[in-house]
Amino acid sequence: MIKTGFELFFEEGPVGRRTGGDEQQVISVREVGWLAMPTGRLVAADPFVLWPEDAEPFTATFEPGKYPVTVSLVSWLDRDGFPDVRQGYRVAAAKLTVRDEPAYVWEPALVPGEHVAPMLPGQRFGYGVESSTGAFFDLSAAPAVDRLAGDDLSGDCALIDALSAVGGGRGPANVTDVESGLNVVAFSTGWGDGVYPTWVGRNPSGDPVAFVTDFFVINRF
Repeated sequence: MIKTGFELFFEEGPVGRRTGGDEQQVISVREVGWLAMPTGRLVAADPFVLWPEDAEPFTATFEPGKYPVTVSLVSWLDRDGFPDVRQGYRVAAAKLTVRDEPAYVWEPALVPGEHVAPMLPGQRFGYGVESSTGAFFDLSAAPAVDRLAGDDLSGDCALIDALSAVGGGRGPANVTDVESGLNVVAFSTGWGDGVYPTWVGRNPSGDPVAFVTDFFVINRF
């Protein structure tokens, strides 16, 4: 289950093979800002369906601090090289960078008790999405995410409002909870609902350098 190539998801320009309709995918990379990680225990989840007490961090941990998040956005060029404005863009992958160095190896990022081998054909590891939205946040921010993903006394939802302000609701959005000062980075998940895997890149010493969630948008190389 060791993979390589996620670095290419975050290199701007044409990527992958042309589609059956002879369209070419094009990647652009967007910086989403810093994510506060007071515990160094990262959670990737659908923020709209997760109860705070059910939040499970990955077993791969790192030093507490603030870390940058970037997303890979895919748009399309038609056979004549013009942008396909009907499709707009899709969030293809999201990355939290822990160390500014290349990954020597990529491994499945797992939560406690999760296993990937042996897996039956068609099985996937990852987190389930039911609202077409995914997010990165620190384990300690789970109550804050619950507040941001719920309606306030006026019936407004801070997370929905933030996502709606970017890309027709696709995000990404970096939202801070006023009560705790902690934040969450949220984004649409590729083509919508599903199960999406997160991979952890490690350096030769085995330290995490990045976490990448793949939303299965980019055509394989």
